[in-house]
Amino acid sequence: MFKKLKLFSIALFVVFMYCGIFSLLFSGLSNDSVTVSVQDGIKLPVIMYHSVLKDSNLSGKYVITPDTLKEDISFLINNGYTFVSAQEIIDYVYSDGNLPEKPVLLTFDDGFYNTYGYVLPILKEYDAKAIISIVGSYTDEYSESKIKNLTYGYMSWSEVYDIFLSNYTEAANHSYNFHSNTNGRNGSKRNSNESIEEYKKIFLEDTKKAQDAFLTKTGFAPNVYTYPFGAYSPETTDILKEMNFKMSLTCNEGINVITKDPDSLFMMKRYNRPNGITSEQFFSNIL
Repeated sequence: MFKKLKLFSIALFVVFMYCGIFSLLFSGLSNDSVTVSVQDGIKLPVIMYHSVLKDSNLSGKYVITPDTLKEDISFLINNGYTFVSAQEIIDYVYSDGNLPEKPVLLTFDDGFYNTYGYVLPILKEYDAKAIISIVGSYTDEYSESKIKNLTYGYMSWSEVYDIFLSNYTEAANHSYNFHSNTNGRNGSKRNSNESIEEYKKIFLEDTKKAQDAFLTKTGFAPNVYTYPFGAYSPETTDILKEMNFKMSLTCNEGINVITKDPDSLFMMKRYNRPNGITSEQFFSNIL
């Protein structure tokens, strides 16, 4: 009887040892797979909004209502997405920052006054974050005119200052004057009659003029550049890097893959959010 118990104990010990080793092996494989996943990159959808107006009769390709924005934010929250800032993404790439499992980045172009009037309170309500892209010449104009119109107006520098101070928003450089249709240029893209050297000089001067305005009027300068109309030329990335920008946003559509390579933060893709479809329809097509 004693001999049988001894043999049973030995057998049980061997089983436990085998299971322990087996578990460790699979645990190691699991950890390796997670590491590989992180090394392969984190998928980041970026959503592009423009004007937000209460009058649904004004809604269109680039205009939605506050209620639609709330529905979008609720949909993302309910589906496990976490709103991240540009700085959190930059910190992840350049240092030891972390990103959630399912990050999403919201962006609002052009610096409309309705972004300040309608969007900022919604972001606070849902504890969401967003990048607000500011056109320098528009902001200068409306700072001087002091017009506060939610339908067609733009923010003044005092509102841009609030954007920098808010825990929910960051400001991006959307050019000083490239967003104007009167300058004979498609956004910040090189004209066919310009040499690369001429173009680089023009792009640098416009970008610097906007940066200087940010610094002079608010004391802050963005580290994100948003291409006007999504139009660009390849030479701009090196110029932006030299100016200490850490990220650039296009209007090309697709999911971004963020890695530890800083280049993954430039020429980032975004999905434009139009009116006319539900949040579920819009996001099911892109996520």
